[in-house]
Amino acid sequence: YDVCTEERALRSESMASGFGVKGGVGRCYPFWLDLQECARTAEDPKQCRFAREDYVECLHRKKEVARINAIISEMEKQQKAAELEKKGMAPA
Repeated sequence: YDVCTEERALRSESMASGFGVKGGVGRCYPFWLDLQECARTAEDPKQCRFAREDYVECLHRKKEVARINAIISEMEKQQKAAELEKKGMAPA
């Protein structure tokens, strides 16, 4: 993890045009602006950790996908348990 490289990238004006695929503001552009402002004003790049996490989550949606998968898995587990209970074969 290279803080200097990240700081240079954040201060670059060549990133994130702000326009979405269908025109208008891109979904992650507000997060990018927050991160860029933090990088500009923070004394220590580590202070921007949460702004960076928000921006990266917006781009890749890993936490969102993990949460959806956990919900689906739990629903399937509950449905299977209900089917077994209905058949009179409740798990021990």
